[in-house]
Amino acid sequence: MPNPLIQRRMHRIVRRAGIRPQRALEVGGYVGANSLLRSREIRGAERWCINLVEQPTDTGIRHVVGSSNDMHMFKDNSFDLVMSCAVHEHDRKFWLSIAEMHRVLKPGGLLVVCVPGFAKRPEDQGAATATYRVHYRFDYYRFSRRAVREVFFEGFERVRVRAVLDPPRMIGHGFKPISRRQAAVLAARERLGRVGARLPRRNMRASH
Repeated sequence: MPNPLIQRRMHRIVRRAGIRPQRALEVGGYVGANSLLRSREIRGAERWCINLVEQPTDTGIRHVVGSSNDMHMFKDNSFDLVMSCAVHEHDRKFWLSIAEMHRVLKPGGLLVVCVPGFAKRPEDQGAATATYRVHYRFDYYRFSRRAVREVFFEGFERVRVRAVLDPPRMIGHGFKPISRRQAAVLAARERLGRVGARLPRRNMRASH
């Protein structure tokens, strides 16, 4: 579960991105009060969570039991927002999960990821750093800022990665590229939606 500070920072990223997702997914998350999906910006979305363990029902967040290495239950380009926190360090094949997160995210959609990492501090001696710590016996990985930028967000646009806390957690976010054709289709759909909203509603009751 995310640290409250990290949770606030990830919610701030979504807020500042200016998006109002229609569908949002948390990978490796939970449906309770600490879910990343519980924020004002995401409240109106259809919210999904995938985890290896069963989750409570009737929480307002839908969930599926499964591995994020293979999210075949979700279609390509089906979420406006995909998030994860404190997940990929426990994932032996985290690159498969990242590929799946890229796949299910819509063009123009926002990806937000937080992972434990390591960073050089002024007091560190030589090439070593004291920020590399293992907090759980099933940990496999720690990630550098460069790894998050170039592996987790390969091919993405407007990517930003920041280290917070000590030992550091790397919080990265970026947008899935959108082609000119896709942008034109989305713009046309938005125009049609605005036109439809302005049209007067017909009285469907038969007049006598």
